[in-house]
Amino acid sequence: MLPTYRGADEDSSRLQGPLLAARRARANGGSSQPAVGLILLTAACCMMLLFQLWVGVVRQGSSGAAGASADGMTATQRRALAAARAGGRRGSGGRDGTLAAREFPAPHLRNLVLVACHSVYTGLDFHTAEEKSSWYLLDYQKEVPGQTNSFMEHIQLGVKEAAADPDALLLFSGGKTRRDAGPRAEGEGYWLVAEAAKWYGHPEVRGRAFTEDRARDSLENLLFGLCRFYELTGRYPDFVVVVGYDFKARRFSDLHRAALRLPQEAFRYEGTPALNEAALRGEEATARLYESDPYGCGTELRSKRMQRDPFAAGGYNGDRCPEITELLTYCGPDIYPGGLPWDGTA
Repeated sequence: MLPTYRGADEDSSRLQGPLLAARRARANGGSSQPAVGLILLTAACCMMLLFQLWVGVVRQGSSGAAGASADGMTATQRRALAAARAGGRRGSGGRDGTLAAREFPAPHLRNLVLVACHSVYTGLDFHTAEEKSSWYLLDYQKEVPGQTNSFMEHIQLGVKEAAADPDALLLFSGGKTRRDAGPRAEGEGYWLVAEAAKWYGHPEVRGRAFTEDRARDSLENLLFGLCRFYELTGRYPDFVVVVGYDFKARRFSDLHRAALRLPQEAFRYEGTPALNEAALRGEEATARLYESDPYGCGTELRSKRMQRDPFAAGGYNGDRCPEITELLTYCGPDIYPGGLPWDGTA
């Protein structure tokens, strides 16, 4: 008699203990074994997450402590901290990590001759700078005899002042102030006019002539001029000469200079004559505004400043001149009380 065949299920009922467990494990492909690799991976991820959370807590505590200690610093300590941070950025590469000779193109210059620009050059030929069609003029300026010639006089006077002082840096200051003129800066136009005029017989000035292309009003001409001087030389000027119209002498010499706390002994204003009585009356009104709003951040002066920024170029920030970061953004009726790098230099 042939032996009877038993199926797998029937045969397995006769197995006991370990043999039965082994049979079932093989039948299931070993799926009952613990997933050891998955467990270890999950544990490692959890440990990494806990470590990152711990690092974040420690850093937050350190930043809070640093901020608290900075709040208690004196003005001198804050300036030192700003300079140290700037030095750190220079050492880490990028824009501030260039060589000193490249970062400060004119480190040997000590004095500033600042030409406050008054119009955007829109012509294509800079040899025709005397023509009205070469400049963007407001309606009232078009009616003033000699208006464009006065711009030329300022350029020439600035070159003359710089030529008389071999330690002076010549800076044409003025931003992109008119939408209809296109994104052309006033300062750049003045520089190119001087170039076309062969620097009025003083070609040696060319290597010391630069532009500032953010200023939107007279206060920013002077404030941004100081910041730009630092960018170009690595220091602040020992002496400042401002060139403009003579009817703005009080605004620059008494109001803006005082707002920036520049020593009176280290400041001089050189002006050309007023062209009409209307300019004098307009200056009186503007000066009164600056008397009560020395930093031009009140409603009326700020509105004019914004109108002269049609391309949203903005002003300067502290990365460009870290020692006067607070002054660049200061707003109030009182004179800025913090420390400045030119304190006690006169």
